[in-house]
Order: sequence, then C-alpha cells, then structure tokens
Amino acid sequence: MTTNHLPGTAVSVPPSRHHGIYILDPSKRCEPNAYLFTKTINFFLLNGYRITNDIHACSTILVNSCCVSEDKIASSMGALDLARPYAGQKQVILLGCLATLPTPRLNREQLICIGPKELDKLDALFPHMTAISDISAHQLHHELYEPGQGLDRGDYFILIAQGCNNSCSYCNIKRSKGGVASEPVTAVLYRVRQGLDLGVREFTLIADDCGSYGHDIGSDFVSLLQQIFALAPDFTVKLLYLYPEYLQRRFEEMAQLFGSGRISYVHLPVQSGSQRLLGLMNRSYAIEKVIENIRIIRSTGARTTFCTHILVNFPTETMADFFASLELVDEFDDVIMLHYSDNQETAAAMVYPKVTPQEAEERLAIAAQYVNRHKNGHGFVIKNFDCTLPYGPQALPNEG
Repeated sequence: MTTNHLPGTAVSVPPSRHHGIYILDPSKRCEPNAYLFTKTINFFLLNGYRITNDIHACSTILVNSCCVSEDKIASSMGALDLARPYAGQKQVILLGCLATLPTPRLNREQLICIGPKELDKLDALFPHMTAISDISAHQLHHELYEPGQGLDRGDYFILIAQGCNNSCSYCNIKRSKGGVASEPVTAVLYRVRQGLDLGVREFTLIADDCGSYGHDIGSDFVSLLQQIFALAPDFTVKLLYLYPEYLQRRFEEMAQLFGSGRISYVHLPVQSGSQRLLGLMNRSYAIEKVIENIRIIRSTGARTTFCTHILVNFPTETMADFFASLELVDEFDDVIMLHYSDNQETAAAMVYPKVTPQEAEERLAIAAQYVNRHKNGHGFVIKNFDCTLPYGPQALPNEG
C-alpha cells in the first residue's frame, strides 16, 4: 500500500491513521454524486489515509451508490455484494443516495450508511485534522466522474444545495434526499471568490434543483445569482439543474440574468412535451410556456447552451404524447432522451397501462433516428443506465 497526497499538500498524522481505503464506485455520471464522493476521497487523502487497490489489505471499504433508476440500484447492490463478505472484518461504508433511500430491499446489517446530506458522520468515524466541512471538491477526480452534456472534467464545481421542493412521481432522488438543504449565501460567495482569486472565469453551480435554492434559509436563486455576478464583471456560470417551473415563475428576473450573457449553460430537464404526462409526473409547469420562454431568451442574443432530458415510454404514453416530446428536440442545443423504467415504491410505478416492450423499442428507434439526424452529435437516446465493470478499484492521484 502507498500513501496518497494531493499535489502540494503536506500531511502529518499519527501512524494509526495510515490504513487502507478501498473504493467501489459504480456511480460516475451524476455531478452531485461525483462532487460528494470526490469530497469524501479528498477528506481521506488530506488526512493522510491511503487509497489501496488491495481489498484484503484495507481496513475500510467505501461503496458509492446511485438510486436514480433500477439499473443503478442494481449496480450499486452488485458493488455491495462484493463488499459484504468482508463486513465482519472491515468497515463497509455505503455512500450516495441508496444509503438513505427508504426501501426494504437494502439489507443494512453490518453497513455504515452515510447519505448525501450526512458526510459529517465521517468526522466521528475517522481521526482527522481537517474536518469534512472544510474540504473542497471543486475539481472532480477524473477517475470518479464521467462528464455529462455540456460539462467537462475541468469544470470548477460549486455545490449550492441538495434535495428539492418538488415531488416528481417517478423520482428516487427526492425520496433519498428529501427537501432542499441550501448552502449559506456567504459560503457560496466565498467559494466563488476563492475561484476568482485562482483565475477561474467559469463556475458550474450544481444542485438537484437550483430553483429550490434558498427556500430553507430565507433566500432564493435569483438573489444568489445577482450577488454572485456582483463579485466581478468578467466571469460566467453554468447551471445544473434548473427545474422548468422556476424559469416560468421567475421569468422576468431570470430573463435579465440570461440576457446579461453570463449564463453560458443551463440544464433544464423538461422530461416530456405532453402536458397530460407532465401531470402524471407531478411536474407543475406549462410546457408551451417554458418553450416560449426559451425562445424569448434566445431572441435577446443570450449566449446560453440549453440542455435537457426527455423521458420516453412513461406509463400511458401514446404516440401523440411521444411525438409531442420529439418536437422538443429542436428547441434545445443538447438533448438526452431516456427510456423510462419504473422505480419500485414510487407513485409512477403504480400508473397503468405501461407501454409494451415492442412499442417502447419502436419509439426508441424513432427517437434515435430523429436525434441522430437533427442534433449532429449533440443528442443521445439511452435505453438504460448501464455501468462499466468491474466496479473498482479506481486509481486516484499519485497512487503508487
């Protein structure tokens, strides 16, 4: 085993802390998850712990997890299956959204479960000189993150909130994280100032829903953006993710911010072009109004890349619903169309009838043809959230 230090970091800790940490990470495509897991790994590295590729020699196994779909739950459970035989001899820590998902399918026996909002538990479990709250994760470890639409491994990330105030009928993330927990305005501004001092001129603000920001602390997202932009005149931001209803509800103020040319990117997950299906999804916005708002913003000359997710084959979806969603493709610069699959224990799982497998395949094929023809490499159709095997270990910076 070897000791890992981040570049330029001097660490002096008692030898008892120099035990091995083994990583199992089947979740790399979610920015909030990758941010929190990078922060966790930084906690260990900065406090003198070692990342090892020998599961037999380690004393702690970290299993990062995702619960966005049944596929991701299955891959997370698979990683856990690799770790469980060692649970009697080593600490097995389950991180990520599965750790706090209320499901009877997860056997928590002999596991230490630490959800996305609970990273401070690491302070109590591991001797340290630097607390988890003082650890940054602005640059995501390349081995822990596969960039999504319009994003890059070199982006400078700032987490502004977790959880949201929405209640989508299919969503496991809300079931795991609950309502919004916002970072204090002063903390966000401090992190932006830090980046500016380092020469950063584009920041990626991440949250499960940026539009929910501030509801729990007497602030709001428009106010936060205004204060961020007041720090300096020469930088831009990316927004990941923004619930469309917030754009609709605060359109006049948001349009001014977009019109400033300082929002270079926004991920606006519209999910469907069918108002009826949006009702079944429990998503409270008028899709025609959202598209109208996007067109108005574009007409101002705003230099913004608009990205979105669209669900295909949601329960009861008709061909008319499907084509209404397909029409949205041309409204966005980058589109991912996702095959819907039921998440057990959610309200949407009880909506019938389901789209038949044959119809689902036909629609995915039509969607793929349309996206390939119209998006010129800036769109994808995804049937499932499959993961690369094996799950781990991952090599981290300066591992010998």
